[in-house]
Amino acid sequence: MKAQNFIDTLTPLAVAEQKRTGVLASITIAQGALESGWGAAAPGNNLFGIKGTGQEFTTQEYFNGAFVTVTDGFRVYSSWEGSVIDHSNFLLENSRYTKAGFFDRCAELDYAGAAQSLQAAGYATDPGYARKLISIIESNELARYDILDESQLEEEETNMPMKLEQWQWDMLYQVMGKAYNADQMDWNWMQKIVDKTLTASELAFLNTVLDGRIDRKIEV
Repeated sequence: MKAQNFIDTLTPLAVAEQKRTGVLASITIAQGALESGWGAAAPGNNLFGIKGTGQEFTTQEYFNGAFVTVTDGFRVYSSWEGSVIDHSNFLLENSRYTKAGFFDRCAELDYAGAAQSLQAAGYATDPGYARKLISIIESNELARYDILDESQLEEEETNMPMKLEQWQWDMLYQVMGKAYNADQMDWNWMQKIVDKTLTASELAFLNTVLDGRIDRKIEV
């Protein structure tokens, strides 16, 4: 799975969990990405490498200055949503995370401090764990999901490229071609459709413009 697809899938789940438990959405997404390789390695839908029963497989742990291969038990979930919810519960139920200041850092929207608290509390043995989480958050601008309320999140989503099937992009292209003749065509709009970068707000604008030119709006 591509990084952006993974982020798009986990964001609503992570935001919902932040509202429920206080665990920063950016931390949830970054941990899921790091632990599962952006969703590519999540046996039993276990995105966060939480140990338990249900399945066994080998993994890398850092001991005595080196990574070693170990076999351990891990929890199993029916879906990624279940994994995300259990991740929040796991952090809440294990007091060492509270003692390490994790939830205090989350309350301050301090993702870097939260990442360092996770490492200090022993979430992972990797000495570079916090640094890797921070890098994922910053390189993908995940902190924006920590501060958006529902109305802001909706506005943010309208200004992101739409997620459409290929047939829907093809339909947009065809309708645009009928709406504009060769002299009137704004090829910048057409290029956005070809590149699949047209946003929901831009489509709303196009619908307004096209109302006077064709007898139906573009609906996808």
